[in-house]
Amino acid sequence: MFIDSESSSASAAPQNANLWSALPSLLWVGLAILAFLLLRRQLIDLLENLARRVRTGASIKLFSLELGQTYVAQNVGNSNESAFPHRTDSDSRRWKQREVYYAPNRDILIVHRLAPSKHKGMLYDIEIYLVPHKDSTLASVAKVDYYFGRNWGNQIFSSTDRARGFAISTSAYGPFMCTAELFFTDGESVIIGRYVDFEMGTIGTRME
Repeated sequence: MFIDSESSSASAAPQNANLWSALPSLLWVGLAILAFLLLRRQLIDLLENLARRVRTGASIKLFSLELGQTYVAQNVGNSNESAFPHRTDSDSRRWKQREVYYAPNRDILIVHRLAPSKHKGMLYDIEIYLVPHKDSTLASVAKVDYYFGRNWGNQIFSSTDRARGFAISTSAYGPFMCTAELFFTDGESVIIGRYVDFEMGTIGTRME
């Protein structure tokens, strides 16, 4: 049987050329698959966060595409020059009403900070704690009972660590309302609330 080596080489050449021309595309596809496998958790969290922002009406900007409206408030100082319509609280009604948020809880307020979660299925790790306002002090607080709702099994969590601001940590995949009952050393108590939002999550740092 006679084989024409020249014709065989000629037919193989186009096949090799096609293979080499397709190689960059194959490499890009492989890199895309590898990147998806390595970053799957982050991509899922990103999509969930984007979906939540769309549901809540927050704006989303991707390159030149922007979904939702972004409103930036100008700085308001002590002067009367402001971009907003304004008037003087001449009868002190708003000042007195504002004090209602301080007096019952003795100038002690509940705050929170958050960071990207280390736990599967959760969006953020959250630390909730107390801060004293101005000249107030936590020395008058004996303990704090925190309640997060039914997603935490309707449990009430107690903290007695005054040195850390009666801090407590948890994880969540969505914002929630936290209520805290402050027990004072003189036997009195008061319940205050905090909406644990995720609006500052984009600048949060991971908590150790």
